[in-house]
Amino acid sequence: INWTSQGRGWGLPLGGFNGRGNPAQIPADLVDKLERLALVDFRTKQGLGCLEKAIRFADQLHVVDTSGIEPMDSVLEDRALYLRSDAVTEGDCAEELLQLSKNTVEEYFVAPPGNIPLPKREERAAILKHSEF
Repeated sequence: INWTSQGRGWGLPLGGFNGRGNPAQIPADLVDKLERLALVDFRTKQGLGCLEKAIRFADQLHVVDTSGIEPMDSVLEDRALYLRSDAVTEGDCAEELLQLSKNTVEEYFVAPPGNIPLPKREERAAILKHSEF
């Protein structure tokens, strides 16, 4: 895999990603985001292989003809899904718990960042510029 610069930083070219068989660029900011979400270091051959394998697997969806197929509400369409009422039966301490959290956004807990220390974009660009991938 060759990393190339595309104006706004470094990106990852992969053949067929755009569904037409043409090489496509994955923008550097998307690679960074995927790296943080997946907690996989894409600066290694193993990490790049993992990303490429996942993209090639997902790329197969471009050739599936879904015309005339209605979207499903659930993958368990053949079963009845019984819903219970959403009533608090014990606790009722959401506000107290949210106050104990370091980070909250709109009454939601915010998870800490991943456990892989990631380099800043400038450091990453320098590493990728001199890599053999």
